[in-house]
Amino acid sequence: MKKILLILMLLGVITLEAKPKYRIETWVDNGVRHYLPQKKVWYRTNYFYLPFKVWKSCSYSFQHQSHAEEIIQNWKMDYQAKIDYKQSEFIIVE
Repeated sequence: MKKILLILMLLGVITLEAKPKYRIETWVDNGVRHYLPQKKVWYRTNYFYLPFKVWKSCSYSFQHQSHAEEIIQNWKMDYQAKIDYKQSEFIIVE
């Protein structure tokens, strides 16, 4: 089992470091700092049949870092709600 795990790690299938799913891009425009939340999503094109991950930005930037962090928290809560929904059980009543 240890040999398989080592081989998978060497192939790059499994990594020990967690890759970030969310980030905040910052820049200064006319003396005002802007914060743009981003998340990593799967992107598929017609030219290449395998999907790959790209950074997707929010629609607009914020002037306070706390607002961008709130958007990321909302994304995390939505993701957790999707996982909880998939694990829920349904009772069919006839």
